[in-house]
Amino acid sequence: MALQPTFSDEELLQRLAAGEPAALEALIKSHFAVICRFAEKFLPDSALAQDVAQESFIKLWKSGKTFDTITALKAYLYTIARNGCLDLIRNRSRLEERHQRAAAGEQEAMEPVLADIMRAESIALIYQFVQDMPGKMREVFFLSYREGMTVSEIAVQLGWKVKAVKKQKYKALVALRGRFGGHTNLLLPLLSAVAMWSGHGPGK
Repeated sequence: MALQPTFSDEELLQRLAAGEPAALEALIKSHFAVICRFAEKFLPDSALAQDVAQESFIKLWKSGKTFDTITALKAYLYTIARNGCLDLIRNRSRLEERHQRAAAGEQEAMEPVLADIMRAESIALIYQFVQDMPGKMREVFFLSYREGMTVSEIAVQLGWKVKAVKKQKYKALVALRGRFGGHTNLLLPLLSAVAMWSGHGPGK
């Protein structure tokens, strides 16, 4: 199987501007999962979020737009995804209340959109880092922060002692603090965002 080519940000922008399909493939590989998670903020169905993400890359490709910076490209891509979500919501009467909340922010300035981009990508980095953790540590982290389970609930589900669950959770947090250079003021809000985007609060 041929390896997926990787490009620097500058080279990616140049190749996209030249209409090279390999550049689009590289962009999809690096940003598809994050765009899906961003779309899930607006949509209750992960399959719909994936459809919006796919359509967003298609629209970006067909637009033929060129960008001076990778930040401008991502802002445009996220805006397409956000508008795609709002269009879906408008066409689904059972989501009318959600549409009202989302549509109210349509005219917001670009700063909140960029903040969403940074938050989404930071959370994606957390997930990527956690995936490389040892199995027990990874399982406890996801049950706690993604599923919103308490330490006691995790202990019952895994058939462990509460002390063992606390130990693995502590080790996971220590590893994450190390990854973020000890910046707990950054890590703690991101962990809360992981739980919020998953629809749960972190377990105690």
